[in-house]
Amino acid sequence: MQSNHVTLAEFDHNFTQKLKIAIIRTDYYQELNDNLEQYCRQTLLEHGVKEENITTFIAPGSWEIPLVSQKIAKSKKIDAIVAFGIIVKGETYHFDMIANECVRALMQTSLDYSMPIAMEVLAVHDISQAKARASKNTHNKGIEGALAVLKTLDTLRSIS
Repeated sequence: MQSNHVTLAEFDHNFTQKLKIAIIRTDYYQELNDNLEQYCRQTLLEHGVKEENITTFIAPGSWEIPLVSQKIAKSKKIDAIVAFGIIVKGETYHFDMIANECVRALMQTSLDYSMPIAMEVLAVHDISQAKARASKNTHNKGIEGALAVLKTLDTLRSIS
């Protein structure tokens, strides 16, 4: 499942097999979020993360993802988080409020806890844009989310 957007790195499996990764995803647009989670999980496994070290948490919607993320980070039981949701623009300002605050809160949690959080909450103008990013193909953002946290953890390890 190699993505055209991200170059696959070779990770030290002695390093990756010890990692504990949380996936947070929403119930909205369940089929697409299932695809994102599946491709993320498969990419993590391909790079040596053990199945038992990948835990999925369900948030009711994208608004709730930051709170779940903060609680996970605060527990210090997880090394990184990949967050999935889909926010489709409607006719009101609601889309902007949810998308902007979700991103802001995830970044703040990442900084507060020095924890990589891959933000793959798709804020799209229509469902076809979400399908293009969450379908069963190599453009699936689940791949990019998995690789982003693995690469960031690897970089942070080299700094320590």
